[in-house]
Amino acid sequence: MIPLHLQLAGFLSYRDAIELDFTPFNIACISGYNGAGKSSLLDAITWALFGQARKRDEALINLQSKAAEVAFTFQYEQNIYRVLRSLPRGKSTLLEFQVLDGRLESHNQRDGNWHPLTERSMRETQARIEQTLRLDYETFINASFFLQGKADQFTQQNPAKRKEVLSSVLGLEHWETYKERTAERRRTLEEEVHRIDGQLEEIETELAEEQPRRQRLQDLEAELGRLRKNRQAQEDAVESIRKSLSLIERQRALVESLAATLARARADLSELQGRLAEREAARVSQIELLAHAADIEAAYREWQSLRAELENWEAVAARFRSYQEKRQPLLRSLEAEKARLEQEQQGLLQEQQKVQQQRASMKDLQAQIADAQNLLAEIESKLAQRHELEEHKEAARQQHALLKAENEALRADMEQLKARIETLQAAEGAACPVCGQPLSAEHRASTLKQLRAEGKEKGDRFRNNKARLQELEEEIKRVEEQFETLSVLEAEQRARASKLTELHTQLHGLEQATAQWEAVGQKRLKEVEKALNSGQYALEARKQLARVDEELAQLGYDAAAHDAARSREMELRTAESRFREVEAARAALQPIQDEVASLKSNLARRQSEVALQEQEYEKVAAELQAARAAIPDLDQAERQLYDLQEQENRLNQEVGGAQQKVAVLDILRERKAGLRSRRETLMLQIARHKTLERAFGKDGVPALLIEQALPQIEARANELLDRLSEGRMSIRFLTQTSYKDKKRQDLRETLEIQISDMSGVRDYEMYSGGEAFRINFAIRLALSEVLAQRKGARLQLLVIDEGFGSQDANGRQRLIEAINLVKDDFAKILVITHLDELKDAFPARIEVEKTERGSTFQVIA
Repeated sequence: MIPLHLQLAGFLSYRDAIELDFTPFNIACISGYNGAGKSSLLDAITWALFGQARKRDEALINLQSKAAEVAFTFQYEQNIYRVLRSLPRGKSTLLEFQVLDGRLESHNQRDGNWHPLTERSMRETQARIEQTLRLDYETFINASFFLQGKADQFTQQNPAKRKEVLSSVLGLEHWETYKERTAERRRTLEEEVHRIDGQLEEIETELAEEQPRRQRLQDLEAELGRLRKNRQAQEDAVESIRKSLSLIERQRALVESLAATLARARADLSELQGRLAEREAARVSQIELLAHAADIEAAYREWQSLRAELENWEAVAARFRSYQEKRQPLLRSLEAEKARLEQEQQGLLQEQQKVQQQRASMKDLQAQIADAQNLLAEIESKLAQRHELEEHKEAARQQHALLKAENEALRADMEQLKARIETLQAAEGAACPVCGQPLSAEHRASTLKQLRAEGKEKGDRFRNNKARLQELEEEIKRVEEQFETLSVLEAEQRARASKLTELHTQLHGLEQATAQWEAVGQKRLKEVEKALNSGQYALEARKQLARVDEELAQLGYDAAAHDAARSREMELRTAESRFREVEAARAALQPIQDEVASLKSNLARRQSEVALQEQEYEKVAAELQAARAAIPDLDQAERQLYDLQEQENRLNQEVGGAQQKVAVLDILRERKAGLRSRRETLMLQIARHKTLERAFGKDGVPALLIEQALPQIEARANELLDRLSEGRMSIRFLTQTSYKDKKRQDLRETLEIQISDMSGVRDYEMYSGGEAFRINFAIRLALSEVLAQRKGARLQLLVIDEGFGSQDANGRQRLIEAINLVKDDFAKILVITHLDELKDAFPARIEVEKTERGSTFQVIA
């Protein structure tokens, strides 16, 4: 895959649309300060191709943009492709995949026709991109990207860990997933075998109880026969008692019928007695009423006279109320006008008081405006220091980053020096393990002295840098605290400016309100007070009210006399109903006296009939009581029958259970045979899964794949190392070594790296500085090429983000030399650095900088 063009907008730190053309150069460095947006260019490539970068969600969208958009054009296998991916804020990702019409040599990607390769869904389109490239995201970054601090990740591990790192780089982790899934399935099968063993044990326990179960069944069946006979005898006894009770029931019905007849007769007798008493009371009442007939008739005549007088007063009162109704609107009109003037007066007085208060507060507002203007000027003066603080903070951060990177390199160098000193001190033999020269006492002492001096010099630099780092951190912290103070001042500035505007607005409003009152309100207040004091308002209503009052006085209506007549008429109003009652009593007295005589005759006859019915009822009830005492207790007999039935039912259930337990033995024998067959099948599957676990383990298929890949890696690394060392060095991987215990015949699994040079064969750990770097670079590049080949792809792009700041001057020069030696092996090489002194080491550079509109860059060839 060879990059040709990259267009992006709204992506991470890149807000505005910008385009990067890769065609003018084959090797270039991407330079700029930390945080300028260098790595964001590489993130844009991986996000366009695979939908992955340092983030995968809306965090990729620039804070000032509505969407992240990337278009990436690249060449692969004589074809030109373009991927367009966009992520609008709050929506789903959009993905398009296109190919340029025709072959590379006959078309220009800007002017040609693009044919869509986009599938029905984004998932299918992504799969087609990865199928075209023959790479997924993990393989792409492991193969093409030399990330900071990871170039020597493989070589710096101990021999036992190198296989794990190699397995990770080659993407063999899925074999561990296979092993875990197989082990999980094997454990599930073992659990099922355990369950089957428990079931078989339970079946054997039940089969051992066959003879006791059959004997138990015989005993229960014999007991059931005895209970059935007893239950039948008790049923016959209960049926006999029920027949006797049926006869008694018919006699009881006769008793109840007689009792009901007697009750009805007594009720009729009681009703006659009550009716007789009622009519006697009515007769006495009528006689008493007729005794007061003369007084009642006199009161009735007086009431009729009062009715005529009251009707006369009502006619006069109606005319009086009509005059009163005429007065009410006029009175309400006067009161309303007075209330309106009083309300207007009250409002004007409040407005006058308010204006007086506003005049007093105007001076206070003017003083507040002056104070606010002074404070605002003071804050603006302090905020003018922000630009100077920003420049100071950026300079401190850049120096902090440089010193931190240098200390990381110094720490690595000191650890290597320490290892070399310890190796030299422990070395025994004729050759020096450091340089290969004869190992004499003088050579050992001088070499140790030189190494310790070099270590002391690096340690002094490391400690000085560390102290300066602490000072820079404190300085940055102080500047940030000042920034926080300025942020508070900015907020206070906005608040003060807003408050000043508000004060000016208030003062202007008070001045307008005062002028309006003096021109209009004060004059109107005097007019209202004059009208209220003199009563000069609603003059027409006052004239009409005077005329109505004069006519009302001429009417001569006496309300007290009217009320007295009304009260007396109310007192005598019952005279009419009493008069009607007297007339009714005179007509009804004789019929009532005839009805009383008839009721007394009927009452005597009914009393005789009730006495005869009582004698008959008592005789039949006594006969029923005697019959009930002669028969046995049915409830007790039924309870005994119920108990026998319960025992029989219980025993029937026990017999059924016993029969079930005997019958289930044949089923258990069949189930036992099936479980044993299932267990044998499961044991065979468990054995196969254990075999698969061993095959999927690190000593199985992954080990074989590593064994196959190592010769390729070794061969390719030696080709590169031959060029990097001018034919003086080569490497060899050892995957098995003998144990220290000479009695053991087997070999120990390992992954040691042996280096051959002009001095002989030594382990990788004996090298440092430039030689170790060339070895690291050759092995890492070989790993990348083998990884790409395993996926069926060619490695045409190399991105190195190795961090030149972590190298000393010699280390930086070695990295540049190594890149130049392998540049012909790649179509494009991109190197990321933030060091200005390295820009001229490459034929082209992409300078990235951060502006107010976000990140931008320019290509300098």
